[in-house]
Amino acid sequence: MVVCVPYATLYSEPDLMSEQVDEMLYGDEAEILETSGSFCKVKTDYNYVGWIVKSNLFEKLHEATHRISVPFADLLFEGKNYYRPAMVLPRGAKVDVGFSNSEDRYGFCVLPSKKIYYIHKNHVAPLACEKKSEEELREAIVNTAFEYLGVQYRWGGRSHSGIDCSGLVFNAYRFNGIHLWRDANFEMNENLREVSLDDVKRGDLLFFKGHVAMYLGDNQIIHATASPGKVIVQTLDREKGLIERFICAGTAF
Repeated sequence: MVVCVPYATLYSEPDLMSEQVDEMLYGDEAEILETSGSFCKVKTDYNYVGWIVKSNLFEKLHEATHRISVPFADLLFEGKNYYRPAMVLPRGAKVDVGFSNSEDRYGFCVLPSKKIYYIHKNHVAPLACEKKSEEELREAIVNTAFEYLGVQYRWGGRSHSGIDCSGLVFNAYRFNGIHLWRDANFEMNENLREVSLDDVKRGDLLFFKGHVAMYLGDNQIIHATASPGKVIVQTLDREKGLIERFICAGTAF
């Protein structure tokens, strides 16, 4: 099954008033584990488990080929930009897109429902990541994180509508081909190894009690934080409260 709405809340319990533990994006895959009323308990393709509203899922009919590469992308009824969109998809949503020589500006996006819409060619990127050197990959990860600068903090969020600390680093790595654990928990990250704080490099992660941030170099970090309520860049040594909660640093390189 795949998510068939722009983004779908993953709940801790089969209850709309329970904790939002994650936010799945359009095209994310989910394995149904059990059902309860209008909810399904699912396991995501990144092994996270939670409850989702059944109507947010649709049978997977074909493989996605591209990922939305801008904060929000319109799916259009026609290849013209003066009509309202049929749907608006967030950065990171996975879609099946084809192209034709007859269309200079648009591609054709095929939904699981078999409906076909137009999407701007510059709003998608191939799902397969290009091979990069370590330096290039680190910079790509940092650049992806910076795309969310100023986005509001939302517990369990993973889009430009709202994002949390682990959602920020999860997206930054996932969209560049590296899979991390969804929560701010170093021990659950099989693709990370611990490094000393003196050895961290640009793009590495700093784990604190209940929090994670990305190191930028020159003692600066980017993170989604509830205090100012958004994604910000800060100088680490000025955040005494954060430093006191420091656990370890991790790298995927």
